Parts: sequence; C-alpha cells; structure tokens
Amino acid sequence: MLRPQSTSSSRAMRWKQALPALMLALSAPFGMAQAAPEPAKPAYAIVHGDEQHMSISGDDRDWPDLKQLRRSVGGEFLWFREGGKSWIVQDAGVLAKARAAYAPLERLGKQMDAQGKEMNRHGKAMDALGKDMQQAAAGVQPDGARMAALQTRMNELGRQMGSLGRQLGEARGDAERARLEAQMSSLNAQMSTLSAQMGEAADSAGQRAARQHMHEVSQRMDDAGKPMDSIGRQMKTLGSQMKQESETADKTVRALIRDAMARGLARPASQS
Repeated sequence: MLRPQSTSSSRAMRWKQALPALMLALSAPFGMAQAAPEPAKPAYAIVHGDEQHMSISGDDRDWPDLKQLRRSVGGEFLWFREGGKSWIVQDAGVLAKARAAYAPLERLGKQMDAQGKEMNRHGKAMDALGKDMQQAAAGVQPDGARMAALQTRMNELGRQMGSLGRQLGEARGDAERARLEAQMSSLNAQMSTLSAQMGEAADSAGQRAARQHMHEVSQRMDDAGKPMDSIGRQMKTLGSQMKQESETADKTVRALIRDAMARGLARPASQS
C-alpha cells in the first residue's frame, strides 16, 4: 500500500503505515494457516516537489535515499526500483495519472484522520469518566477502622453476656438473679446500639450518595460509548474502502511504470 510520509504530519499518518497489517489481520479467517508470502513487488514512490511529504509503496528504508533525491531532483517525480536499479519519471502525463490513481485514497485518508481525532476526543472524555467512577467507588467502601473498633467492642460485649448467662444459671436467690438480669439488660442495650452503629458504618448517607453517583457515571459512560461505537463502525468501513482503493491504485501505478519503461520515459536516478 502507498504510505504517505510527512515531516509536518507524520503522527497523523501512522494509521496508514499500519493499515496493510490491519487489513491482513481482519481478512484472514480465524485459525487458518497463513499462506506463503507473495514475492516482493518492486518498490515505488510518488515524491511531491514543493510539498513536504512523499508517498511510498515498499521498504521504509528507502526514505533517506528518496529525501536525498528530492533535494537533487527538481520538481515532482515518480521513483521506482526495477532490476536492482533506481529509476525516476518526470513525465507530466505519467505523474498526473499517478496522482489521480491515489486521489481517492488521499480523500479517504483525510476522512480516517478526522474520525481518528473524533475517536480520540471521545476517548479522553471516557477516561475522565473512568477516573470519576474510581473516586465514587472509593466512597462506597465502609470506614474500615471504625468497623473494626465496633466489632471489637461487640466481641467484648458478647463475652460479658456469655459470662453473665453462666452466672444466671448458677444464681442462688432472687436478689442475685435480679442483679445479674439488670446487667444483662444493660449489655443487651449496648449491643443494640453497637449493631445500629455498624449498620450506619456499612450503609452511611455518604456511601448511598457514592452509589448513586456511580450509577449516574455509569449511565454517562454508556452514553459516551455510543458515539465511539458509531465512529468505530465508520472507521472499519473506511478501512475496507481504503484497502480496495489502494489495490486499485497500486495496479494503475505499476502499469504506468511498465509503460514508462517501454516508452523510454524513465531514467536512472543516478543521472539526476
């Protein structure tokens, strides 16, 4: 696939460099053994004159040589490697047809860039909502230190009540039994108070507010995810269209190269 390279927008073009591998991964049936790789096709590039970018189909290692050629060759040219040699074509008709072949791909590329920026914008919003959800989730957790202190106090009351229960069983006389029953009643009241306090610690007003906030954030995340799903589908469609346009354009340019060689329009790059 032709890969535009730009000194001013190299970051925006990264997805184009990754597109061939992405399309291959999407098109290969799951579990199918990979077919033997096809023989490498001759590399070529459309190098724009005054513009600060070039479009390459081939090995990225050709970029330094192409940048050097752009400095030494005046104007736009079509570069390709054939028979172990580098050639250039500057015929206006050939260049016009090469540009026209890749014009649809360039238009789709701009659309893909715009969709990528939109996806990034929604992604940042989703990230902010995720952090909000984390904070809300932290507010739902009970106060561990308070819960531990209450549980320790309840355990102590339980031991005291158990001891009083044994004493009541061995009590002799109404006066002793009445005294022990009064103590048991006091311990029961303290236990009831502690149970209410533990209930509050496990389900405080702050925790209920945090759970409500989590629910609201979850709804906002659902709403924020819908545009991302739509953009993802559009990007997938654009990717398929770009794959088709790339294959068509590649065939056209390779035919132009063969024709240029046959008509003597190509000259060795070393003679530039």
